[in-house]
Amino acid sequence: MTSRIPPELGEALSTGMGYSLLLKGEPGTGKTMLAFEILDEFGGENAIYLSTRVSLPALYEQFPWLAERPGFGVVDATKLYISSKAFPRPRSFSDILYTKLTEAEKPAILVIDSWEAIIEGGKEEKREVLEDAITDLVRHYATEYKMNLILVSETSGTTPLDYMVDGITELSRISIDYRRGREIVLKKLRGVRIDQHKYGFTLDGGRFRYFPPFERRKIEKPRRVEVVPNTATQLSTGCEGIDTIIGGGMKRGTTNLVEYGDDLSLLGYQSIVAHMIINSVQQGVHVVKIPSSGWDERRLRRGILPFVKEEDYLKYFTVIEIRKEEKEARKNVKVLKGESIEEDFSIFADFISSFKPPVLVIIGTDLLEYQYRLKMPGNLEKMAELFSRWAMEFRAAGNVAVFSMPAGGILGTELAHMVTNHFKMTVLDRSVILYCNRPDTKLHSLENVITEEALTLRTTPFV
Repeated sequence: MTSRIPPELGEALSTGMGYSLLLKGEPGTGKTMLAFEILDEFGGENAIYLSTRVSLPALYEQFPWLAERPGFGVVDATKLYISSKAFPRPRSFSDILYTKLTEAEKPAILVIDSWEAIIEGGKEEKREVLEDAITDLVRHYATEYKMNLILVSETSGTTPLDYMVDGITELSRISIDYRRGREIVLKKLRGVRIDQHKYGFTLDGGRFRYFPPFERRKIEKPRRVEVVPNTATQLSTGCEGIDTIIGGGMKRGTTNLVEYGDDLSLLGYQSIVAHMIINSVQQGVHVVKIPSSGWDERRLRRGILPFVKEEDYLKYFTVIEIRKEEKEARKNVKVLKGESIEEDFSIFADFISSFKPPVLVIIGTDLLEYQYRLKMPGNLEKMAELFSRWAMEFRAAGNVAVFSMPAGGILGTELAHMVTNHFKMTVLDRSVILYCNRPDTKLHSLENVITEEALTLRTTPFV
């Protein structure tokens, strides 16, 4: 089972020697959901969750999987406050808590959510006594029982408890281009090396899950890439999540722009394009590609051929290389000389029209910028005019175009006004983030899911 919590946090809680962890963050940042994921993964056959803020029926309604979790006990902490008037000898919260722990036969995990509410709720017990009880839990009880103690806190500032616990994590909401994201910070993990101290995360589906660093596509051996079927009106991107974001896929006759940074998001873009090509070739759709700078057919071949049949690769995938010198002829390569925008574009358009629609055309605009010297006066306007006329021809033919562009590319302003879908890609804590300006969407994490048998591209919304 893949862990839903950061690996450094998992290592801290896996020692078996007992660990005290403080979860901090403002209300609604996901502390309770993280606590439940810790309980689910490390609770063993005996775990206790003390709730001071949410009623038990509400908890089970919000998290129905808790009822199916064996050895998992939820206790309404407010009912542990028993007035001393009911007993000849006063019963303190501390006494009752220790009794509960003893009855639980050395629980693997105890969660107190939240410890401030325990302190504030102790009307029959002085605050100092309750604080001492919590301190005793941290200093002695966790190690004595080899128990993981999770304390949920609504206080973001530093408290005396920060110096006593083994670990501190803080959860927060963040903003990327006016869109909401979430981030967890590993502020302290005693005895554990923190290789990465921040991670993005989501609460999608009512479960906490962190986003790992973006993993490169593995092409050292053939893997299965499931076909995502095209429809009569739309070409699939090869990723069901991206199709959903744009309303079911790339509609025939549309143009699409993918804008990426010069960092990990470039790898994310390359994964998206690879899936587009693989998915289209497997369904007998012709793909014509002008590669980005630094790419040619030989490099593309290494990334595509392990996932499709060679005969299909040669039949349905054509690479346009812009260069003056002639190299060895390759069956699925067409060469443009790069001397005249108008002449080359006419050849390019005529070549595409020789195929039966729909044709998927993918263009690396950064290569056009250098080859056709678009920064020279008049050249940019000339290229934009060609693209504008070509987009109308594409719409009439029912083909699909995908333009790729590094952030700040010279063609950006012109293309952004004429495309149907405008994707943007950035990076958060080494994970790749995808969203759309057109249509307007929320943030999604983009991940390569790689197993021994298959390769899948997955999107997960920030919730």
